[in-house]
Amino acid sequence: MTTTTVPAAPDTRLYLIALLSLTAVQALSTTAFNIAAVLAPAAAPTLGVSADDVAYYVSIVYLVSIGSAMAGGPMALRLGAIRLTQCGLAVSAAACLALASGHLALAIASAFVVGLGGGPLTAASSQVLARVTPPRLSNVSFSIKQSGVPLGFALTGALVPISVEHHGWQAVAVAIAGICLATAVALQPLRALYDGDGGRGGRLLPGMRQIIDPLKLAWADPVLRRLCLAAMFFSSMQVMIVNFTILYGVNGLALDYVAAGILLSFATAAGMFGRVLWGALADVTRRPLAVLALLGAIMAGGALALASAQPGWPAWLLYGVAVALGGSAIGWNGVFISEVARRAPPGRAGEFVGATSFFVFVGPVVWPVLYRGLLYVTHAYETGFVVMAAAAGVSALAILRLTRTGER
Repeated sequence: MTTTTVPAAPDTRLYLIALLSLTAVQALSTTAFNIAAVLAPAAAPTLGVSADDVAYYVSIVYLVSIGSAMAGGPMALRLGAIRLTQCGLAVSAAACLALASGHLALAIASAFVVGLGGGPLTAASSQVLARVTPPRLSNVSFSIKQSGVPLGFALTGALVPISVEHHGWQAVAVAIAGICLATAVALQPLRALYDGDGGRGGRLLPGMRQIIDPLKLAWADPVLRRLCLAAMFFSSMQVMIVNFTILYGVNGLALDYVAAGILLSFATAAGMFGRVLWGALADVTRRPLAVLALLGAIMAGGALALASAQPGWPAWLLYGVAVALGGSAIGWNGVFISEVARRAPPGRAGEFVGATSFFVFVGPVVWPVLYRGLLYVTHAYETGFVVMAAAAGVSALAILRLTRTGER
């Protein structure tokens, strides 16, 4: 049985420290996790590939993340959630350095490495937050923590293109690696607060049964089963926005590199605020499923609007569409994770969050490759947005049907 210094009753100090520090970690790990997509227009000539080929990189990252995320819950119990977070940041730093080398083989390898580093972090942070969060603040707390994801996207979209123009893309990748390592060191004092004796000990890597059992239990819950299927499409929409908005802006809407980065920043900043807003709404109304259904409907409408965009549209209109789409398609995750953690058996929130990450990551594994195929055939970025609008709309209807059976 794990010994921990965290008390059974939520402690306000421990809660606030965990919430703020884990949100910051989420933002940084997101930057490392997605840096290749933002650097693609600048890095592609050096690597000798097309910028659109970043789709394959993204699929590799998420494919590796499926396994590492599902293992994250059991690993957090053995190693300690904070120590696992430190290790994940160090591995992510190694991935950034491999990408910065400018060699295609090492850049491909970096996709595998960053998936190993970033995959377990959501499960690890959820394990801590589930222990110290007051129940009445569950949705908004997980949403605030997950707001670190769009915060990382927003900062990356706003700062990276400008930094690349001044210092070069390889220097930017090295700088992100350095920040990851410095943050891993800075987290060391938190181990005494949240890791206790450092975890259960024993074998670090879990057996297959320990990975599969939480997934089977989650799938057996009819509500979680439908939510997980919807999450595949919601996460596909999210990964398309994060990884293809800049390319769509440059190649489809005739924006320059910096302007396309700002468009991404608007979408992801809206997602950051949206995660907090939707989490608070779910807590106030106590109807998280209805909130998720609403989010699916908004992202369907936003995707159709962006697919209709044309070169020469006024900036305010493009930014407005980006805010609506980003606020929903990037804003759903906190409510989803909170619902998964709430339905998990006591003490197993991290395992359940890690297990259901299988569905969250399957979409980003498959969809970028399919989207790349659509681009090859149609040469139109907007086609993929139309397809994902339909998928999000169907998912919203499926979740709405749950609310009509009395689920909240």
